[in-house]
Amino acid sequence: MTEVPQKQSGTSGYSWKLSAVAAVASLIGAVVTFGEVSPIITGLILLAAVGWGFTARDNKRAEEQEREEG
Repeated sequence: MTEVPQKQSGTSGYSWKLSAVAAVASLIGAVVTFGEVSPIITGLILLAAVGWGFTARDNKRAEEQEREEG
């Protein structure tokens, strides 16, 4: 397993594509559960989708930056 530098998060080792899929899956989960569970649960699922979206964005930027640095 790769070693994570001190300044990076625990999700920094994930592929940005995997993170994007997780964001979409969370969004679909929120839509499916809307009205069937507490609004708090739906809100938490949406919050997870946003978090995975930011993870995907950050990891893609890091991958592009590594590629540029060589």
